[in-house]
Amino acid sequence: MSKLFTVFSFELKEFAKRKSTIIMMLIYIIIAFTVTFIPNIGSGNGAVAKLFSSDSNPNFSKSAYLIKDQNIKFDKGALKEAKEYQDKSKLEEDIKNEKIKEAVVIEKDKWQYLSKSASLINGENEYKKVFEYQLKNYYFSQKGLNYNDIKTIENNMPKIEEISVDSGSLEKRAFMSGFIYAGSFIMYMTVIMFGSILATNVAREKTNRAMELLIVTVKPKILIVGKVLAYSSVAIMEILLIILSLLVGLKINAKNYAEGLKMMLYTIDTKILLVWLIFSLTGFIMLMFLFASCASLVSKLEEINTVITLPMIIFIIAFFLNITVINNPGKSKLSEILSLFPLTSYFVMPTRFAIIDINFAELIISYLILLIATVIIAFISIRVFRNATLHYGKKSSFFKLIRKK
Repeated sequence: MSKLFTVFSFELKEFAKRKSTIIMMLIYIIIAFTVTFIPNIGSGNGAVAKLFSSDSNPNFSKSAYLIKDQNIKFDKGALKEAKEYQDKSKLEEDIKNEKIKEAVVIEKDKWQYLSKSASLINGENEYKKVFEYQLKNYYFSQKGLNYNDIKTIENNMPKIEEISVDSGSLEKRAFMSGFIYAGSFIMYMTVIMFGSILATNVAREKTNRAMELLIVTVKPKILIVGKVLAYSSVAIMEILLIILSLLVGLKINAKNYAEGLKMMLYTIDTKILLVWLIFSLTGFIMLMFLFASCASLVSKLEEINTVITLPMIIFIIAFFLNITVINNPGKSKLSEILSLFPLTSYFVMPTRFAIIDINFAELIISYLILLIATVIIAFISIRVFRNATLHYGKKSSFFKLIRKK
């Protein structure tokens, strides 16, 4: 046990103090913190909203209109300081020269909204809403109807809430899907980063014969377990720091979010986060054993990308299958199988648990299968690692080393 702790502490210190580790960790933390500002960009009164918002136009002083259908009567007082044009070509020229930023052209059978460049973000604005209201009011009055009365009735009607029996309201499902998307990408980036670094470290020790010296005093199984635990510890630290940065960002920005989003944030079930952490950590350890054992097969460092193809493909397939489950969250045989199959369950089961109702027994069974599979893969990886450590000068076969005594 003391030797395992020695290997663990050495690998942990060596990996944690690398500049590349610190830089990548800081990048992920900054990205996570920055993501929390996205929902209030362009909305609310926060500092970020003001930074990204366009120049103010509250009195429509930079707006214009051209009415070709003289039968349509407008309350021009609602248009405030907007300029009236008689010539469409002149209006378009002024928009191009940025004398005005937007304009509305009303014709008999259509109306147009003109701006210098189309915006996908600001598809709706107050100026367009004013004209839309005026037009609706005019056309309703032509039929002898009072648009204001109709609008009042519409506003007082109960709103339809779309409910999925498995996963609750559509808004909640959309929020939880976003949460799981974020968790999946955190897991994806962590495995890709740490798996590659661990594999490179193992391959370098074997090719420069440092491993040959290490196994004289430390058993191969202690060496691989110590490495996996050390890298897993740094990964846990990184994930916890990312979550902390998200929480800090949410604390700063939540007051500027839409009410629906704020309500969902404050009512998020901590069990979902706990299930995600447990499954992700177990799956991560399983994958790290695969990366380490595959990396021990190399005869030279240049072969590293080839030998880690197997765990990389297994992981990437699991990631994309999980994305499929997120996009199609209903109960299906495929998603049930994927949530029990250990090479995909660390992704799929937390996804299903977050989006639909999962029986607690099914959750426990899924984790036990994953845990048993992790232990089995760990033993296989230790065997491969032990047999591969003394095979210098030639590339070894993963499956041959499993059978080798």
